Amino acid sequence: MRRIGEGMPGGRDLRAIAVGEDLWAIVQSVPEADYGETALARGLQNLDWVGPRAMAHERVIELFLSEPALLPMHLFTMFTSDDRVVQHVESDRTRIRRLLKRVEGKVEWGLRITFDGKAARAKVSRRPARSGTEFLARKRDVLGIDRTRAKEARGAADRVYKSMSRLATAAQRRTSLERAAPGSRLLLDAAFLVPVARSGAFRSAVRQQMRDLRPVGIVMALTGPWPAYNFVE
Repeated sequence: MRRIGEGMPGGRDLRAIAVGEDLWAIVQSVPEADYGETALARGLQNLDWVGPRAMAHERVIELFLSEPALLPMHLFTMFTSDDRVVQHVESDRTRIRRLLKRVEGKVEWGLRITFDGKAARAKVSRRPARSGTEFLARKRDVLGIDRTRAKEARGAADRVYKSMSRLATAAQRRTSLERAAPGSRLLLDAAFLVPVARSGAFRSAVRQQMRDLRPVGIVMALTGPWPAYNFVE
């Protein structure tokens, strides 16, 4: 067992405990008065209470991002003792080993693509009109930008997803978020599982896509590297 540092607010003794050959669980003792069933149910109703604990949980996980394989557990995963942690791992060892093998040597990258209709319209508006016909054509383009350019942007986002998926070992697209509201400008919300050795090439490919697509009103945001949250069951 080795101690690590700070963790949850009110917690103590953040430590690693051996749960198998070359396998460790990072745990911390927390007071029942603050994290017991009743207190937890009450705290989960308060974002000001949850927020700092979610951040602390994330900080601890990221301490081990450079390890060969990292399996993040859900926030507020509770056990009554270290022995119960070991028993849990023993009872689920086959699945845990399979998941660890899946994420070994890999990190998660997040990619969001949105459509900036204003930027796209501005690009059309700046186009010079040399005749009345061209002026009317430009006006038509501006008025129809939400239909035509948004459709083109969705197609571009689909192509980006397919292109970036080829550089990853796994990819997930959260279409439910993309379609959460009618007329949403969120074109892509995706996560990619990428080998650490290919992360540089992955970032470079995203940046090239950003440069190519920004002039037509497509905005891309890359986040990571993260633990493989979206690729563990």
